[in-house]
Amino acid sequence: GGNKSISRIQTVSIDGTFSNASEAKPGTFTFRAKQPNRYYSEIQSEGKALIESYNGKSTWHQVENGEIATLLGMQALELEAAGEYYNARLQGLAKRKVGVAFKGHAPVRGRDALQLELTYPTGVQWEVYFDPQTRLIVEERATIAGIPRDIYYDDYRNVDGVMLPHKLELHRGNDTYTVSVTRATVNETVGERVFDFPKKSQVQLPDLKKLFQEIDANQKQIDKIKENYA
Repeated sequence: GGNKSISRIQTVSIDGTFSNASEAKPGTFTFRAKQPNRYYSEIQSEGKALIESYNGKSTWHQVENGEIATLLGMQALELEAAGEYYNARLQGLAKRKVGVAFKGHAPVRGRDALQLELTYPTGVQWEVYFDPQTRLIVEERATIAGIPRDIYYDDYRNVDGVMLPHKLELHRGNDTYTVSVTRATVNETVGERVFDFPKKSQVQLPDLKKLFQEIDANQKQIDKIKENYA
């Protein structure tokens, strides 16, 4: 859509369904990106969900057995880079101190493509392939949260002045997901809670500082009553 259209993007939401050779029933794919660096990706099938998210402060994931954990080290840096990549959309890379190298022509599924290599200050790298005619991204390669990804994009359509893909083929580790996009929106309201570490219980822990103050005040009142009684 050009710099003007891209610069006005605050959020991108993509939902779809996919088929997987190892799954009997189709699953769902969910993607959310929100300025300046929020990122959420979910693959759900047969009651299991694979989730990766960055809320601007911390990174976390959910694995097949339902375990939810905060990510650290290189896995966290890779997920942070994903949040920056999908929100920057290749804009202002010098300001973000992201190195860019043109690697030349490379084949993508038998067709010619132009390859760029992005290197983030943390050392995380992304490979991005463009169609020479349309200038649209046809493939991305990166490692996110410790898992290699290879994503192919096709069937771009205009969504509020921005071209978004409506067919994706996601290679995640040893698994392949062929996604048909059912809904794609730009600048739809996306709440911050989407990206936050989920709460396992509705029971809210008390404010410990306030609790200790109340305990101290209560103890002083008890001591005063004992003193008056004596």
